[in-house]
Amino acid sequence: MLSAPDLTAALPAAQAAIDLAVEHVLSHRPRSIRYKGDRDPVSEVDEDVEHVVRQRLIADGRTEIGFLGEETGSVGNQETYWVLDPIDGTINHHHGSPLCAIALGLVHNHRPILGVTALPFLGHRYWATDGQGAYRDGEPIAASGTESLDRALIGFSDYGSGQDTALRDVLCSTVDRELTARAQGLRRHGSSALDLVWVADGTLDACVLLGNRTWDTAAGAVIAREAGALVLDADASPHTTRSRCAIATTPGLREELLPFLHVLRGTRFWPDGDRHEPVMSPTSLPQSSEPQ
Repeated sequence: MLSAPDLTAALPAAQAAIDLAVEHVLSHRPRSIRYKGDRDPVSEVDEDVEHVVRQRLIADGRTEIGFLGEETGSVGNQETYWVLDPIDGTINHHHGSPLCAIALGLVHNHRPILGVTALPFLGHRYWATDGQGAYRDGEPIAASGTESLDRALIGFSDYGSGQDTALRDVLCSTVDRELTARAQGLRRHGSSALDLVWVADGTLDACVLLGNRTWDTAAGAVIAREAGALVLDADASPHTTRSRCAIATTPGLREELLPFLHVLRGTRFWPDGDRHEPVMSPTSLPQSSEPQ
């Protein structure tokens, strides 16, 4: 097992790569969208941003730290790797909505250990490294102290796309209906990365993401965790890249929130103990319910 990378060197590298990505997104509008599968869109801006970041991080061809991108797949080290969602919220971006994010994480032995997430059209950037706290625009942030579901604002998955669309639609509908009846508010923003950092800074009290595509969740999982949120799978086990879902919540909501996810038992969204599938191949990663 390889030792963890030097995060004091990795964070500036990640920030520099995100600088380039933000500059590109702010200066290029998407001209068209194509679909990789059912409700799974990509624009030329997604592809260009991924190329820019990938080239920046592995410019010299060295892959001691690997790379996994949503659009171009994986290269290099499968234990320690960068993971990028070039635009999380492609449909929002294409329609001119500011609710989208650029999310860059660093994963070591299936655990996200560094995350940088930029919200380019809202003018904010979030980051965290393992054990060093979480920050927004250079200021420390913390998850909310909300302890009652009826006072909680919760971010929620978009409905299904791709494999098992009908099943995901049913599960999302069930959880949506039950949480809507109990929470102060439920919101579908169309970006997992945005939901996770909004839990980190207290804008949201929790988010429930039925699915766990690593490029969507790795960066935000570190940031939320370092801000004091619990980041879990549906069965309350700690979140990793092998989790089936990604739930981030202020600690006080844990006992009220998690029982709503028991409807996932017996489906592929519930952990079954088989966590040995490869994680560097986009086709082998647990797929999200989110059409982003």
